[in-house]
Amino acid sequence: MMDQSIEVRMLSALEIFHYSYRFQNKLFILALSEEVELEEIVTDLRILHNAHIKTLVICANDQKLSETLQTWNVRGCPFEFVDNVFSDCLSQNQFQTVETMLTSDTIPVLSIDKSKKTDSFQLLLDRFTMDLASRLTVEKVFFLSDTDGLIVDEGFISHTTPDESTQYISTSQTINIGQVRLKYLIDQNRLYGVDVILLEGKSGSLFQEIFTHRGRGSLITSDYPNIIRKGKTSDVMDISLLMKPYVQTGAILPVDENQLAREIENYSVYTVNNSIVAAAKFTDYGNVAELAKFCTLPRYQGKGRAKELAEKLIENAKEMQKEYLFALSIEPRMFNFFKNLGFEESDRESLPKKWKQNYDLSRPSKAFCYQM
Repeated sequence: MMDQSIEVRMLSALEIFHYSYRFQNKLFILALSEEVELEEIVTDLRILHNAHIKTLVICANDQKLSETLQTWNVRGCPFEFVDNVFSDCLSQNQFQTVETMLTSDTIPVLSIDKSKKTDSFQLLLDRFTMDLASRLTVEKVFFLSDTDGLIVDEGFISHTTPDESTQYISTSQTINIGQVRLKYLIDQNRLYGVDVILLEGKSGSLFQEIFTHRGRGSLITSDYPNIIRKGKTSDVMDISLLMKPYVQTGAILPVDENQLAREIENYSVYTVNNSIVAAAKFTDYGNVAELAKFCTLPRYQGKGRAKELAEKLIENAKEMQKEYLFALSIEPRMFNFFKNLGFEESDRESLPKKWKQNYDLSRPSKAFCYQM
């Protein structure tokens, strides 16, 4: 039998390779605020480069920047320097130079000379970055600063849409990046459809945001289209990785990929912009059915995705004229989730015999039933 620690490491590696493949040859723009030094994220940049993810860096010019780039070039991180950009956007010649750099397996670094501008550097950086994003085919724009991301009324926001952000602007007391800047970023997201991520500019933050299901910063994205659909064989990897943290904590019983592939038609997924952010399983037991394996990306938890998914499965069960649905969990959070959907706590002994044949009754789970 394989060592469990090796299995965990293999799953982690699989997660990294999964995202590497997804973003291969896509372009990310990284905009560094004044307090973030390029050296802090060099290891992240090397990982992105080795994963064949195109990266363009925008930062403030300083006396050390050219020396830093030369040092890291010698160490195998292929930076190309565009020095002292003076306006809110690149000239046509500069833009063509950057396009050429992006086709030559290098990392362009554009330095903004703030000394010739009266606007704040952050405002200049925002305008320059979004103008460039509008002219290139960009997958994501990252704004790196000395804070974790978007904080509204002292609460961290890991994911928000333009509509939700507009509500924050009108109702919140404090927004760490300011109302004006948040409005600008959501307007740009609406205009160009490019995902914007606010992220702390320290080593490992980019890696965690890009290569793991957990994410790290605050994502501003337009949630269109949002679709609930049946699982497909091509979803097996995504669902398996989505379940991984739940399996590790014991909230979900392990499911190997072969079993998941055999039962994939029993799964339903919630997708945002074609990415699976939540999943659940519907198991038919004749006149009754079970809802199970609820899992949601951390960034999307508390946003109602699992609830919408459950409501869709309940609706399907009604159309199939099931007598009742049942669900089990060991997590108090899920107890409330099912109760809020109209489930009532039930005795496990009352559940179908076929279900009990394959269930470890020593597991300290509670059962809940939904009468049709």
